[in-house]
Amino acid sequence: MYFYQFFSISIQKLICKLYINIVKHFRNFNIPIITIQVMERIQKIIKLNNGVALTWGLPAIILNKIVFFIIYKTTGGHECIVDVAYSFSHLVAGVVYFICSDLGNYDRAIKLILVGMWALRLGGFLCYTRVLQGYKDPRYDKIFEEYDSNKFKKDLMVFVQFMFQGLIVFVTSLPLFWLFQNSLEWNEKQGDNYHGVKIMNYIALCIIPFSIFLEGTADYQLENYKNLKKTGVIPPEDLLETGLWKKSRHPNLFFDLVTWFCFTLAAISADNLYSLFSFVGPVALFLVMDLLTTPLTDGYMKKKRGEAYDLYCQRTNKYLPF
Repeated sequence: MYFYQFFSISIQKLICKLYINIVKHFRNFNIPIITIQVMERIQKIIKLNNGVALTWGLPAIILNKIVFFIIYKTTGGHECIVDVAYSFSHLVAGVVYFICSDLGNYDRAIKLILVGMWALRLGGFLCYTRVLQGYKDPRYDKIFEEYDSNKFKKDLMVFVQFMFQGLIVFVTSLPLFWLFQNSLEWNEKQGDNYHGVKIMNYIALCIIPFSIFLEGTADYQLENYKNLKKTGVIPPEDLLETGLWKKSRHPNLFFDLVTWFCFTLAAISADNLYSLFSFVGPVALFLVMDLLTTPLTDGYMKKKRGEAYDLYCQRTNKYLPF
C-alpha cells in the first residue's frame, strides 16, 4: 500500500511538473491569458489529494475493460457483456477512489455501499437477462452487422467498443472522485452556506437507494412484459404502457440519471469549488443517452412497429415518468 501511494504520488508530481513547464512555455509565446489560466486551474485540480485517485482511475477502468474483453472471448462472444462491463467499471472507479480517500471508514463505506448497490443491481440484471439468457441486442446487431463475416474485425471492433466505453466511464464516474473527497462530518463552526451544502449532500445520498430501486422496478416491469409476450399472454405488437412506463418511454434511464445527479450533489463541497466539475459526469451521461442510446432504441422500435410507435411517442415523454 505504501509503495502504491509513493508510486502514485510520484506520477502525479511528474504530471504537475509537465503542466508547469507547458504553462511557462506558453507564456513565452504570448498565448492568450485565459488559456494559461485554464491550464493553471487544471494543474490545481490534478493536485487534489496528491492526484492519486485520478492518476489510477482511468488505468483501473481500462484494465477492467480488458478483463471483460477476455471474458467476452472465452465465453462465446456475447456482445451484451459490454453493458455488464459498463456498470462494473463504475464500481472499479469507486473502489479506487475509496482506497485513495482520506475520509473516515464509515464515511467511505456508506458511499461505496451506494455505488456497489447501483453497479451490482444493474450489472447483475444485465448479466442474467442479457448474457445468460442469450439475448441478442438489436443495437449491437446494427453496430457489428457489417463485421459478422470477419471474426477478427468483429473482435477488434468489440475491443474498440470496450476501450471507448472505458473513456466514457472515466468521465461519467468523475462525481465519485469528489464524492470520496467530501466528508459527511457536520461542523457547527462553519457558516450557513456550508450547512446548506452539507444538508444537500445528505438529502442526495438518501435519494439514491430509492432511485436505484425505481430503476430496478422499471427494468423488471419491462422484462416481465417481454416474458408475457413470449408466452402469448400479450399480443407481440403491443407496447408497454403500464406502471412506470405509462408516461415514459425510458423510465429506467430517467432514474439512472437521477442516481448520478444525486451522486454529484452529494460530492459538492462548500470548501472545494473544483467539486463543481462533478457535474461533467451526469451531463456526459445524459448526452450519451440522448444522442446515442435512446436514438438507437427508438430507431429500432420505429422500424419494428411503424406508425404505432410514432403515435406512442406522441402520447408519452422520452424520460419523465409523470
